Amino acid sequence: MSKRPNGLSMIEVIVAFGVLAMALLALLGCMPAAARMQNCSTLSTQALYLAEQKMDFLLKQDQRLATIPESDYPLGDLSFNRQWWGGGVAGHPDLQRIEVLVTWMERGRPHEIHLQCFLVL
Repeated sequence: MSKRPNGLSMIEVIVAFGVLAMALLALLGCMPAAARMQNCSTLSTQALYLAEQKMDFLLKQDQRLATIPESDYPLGDLSFNRQWWGGGVAGHPDLQRIEVLVTWMERGRPHEIHLQCFLVL
């Protein structure tokens, strides 16, 4: 009976490092996509917060809004544009539709979040 020496041969070590390198390269390839998705999520969350903030303010005003959109840049720069307007509801003179639209650019493409609710006057 021949006895095999303890430990790994040089070939086994090289194969193990090759497999490890392939796995690390695959994981590193996912990092840019994950970073883009995280940035997209952050911008969408911020836009939703800005839309909800304006909607809450408009609902507290408890008055009719103009049908012509008003707008602002809530962060003081051009990163987000926020518009809001009101409108009547056919057959319900005591209801007003309130809409808030937040738009932003991401990777050269426009994105938007649109909120709508109804206010009893």
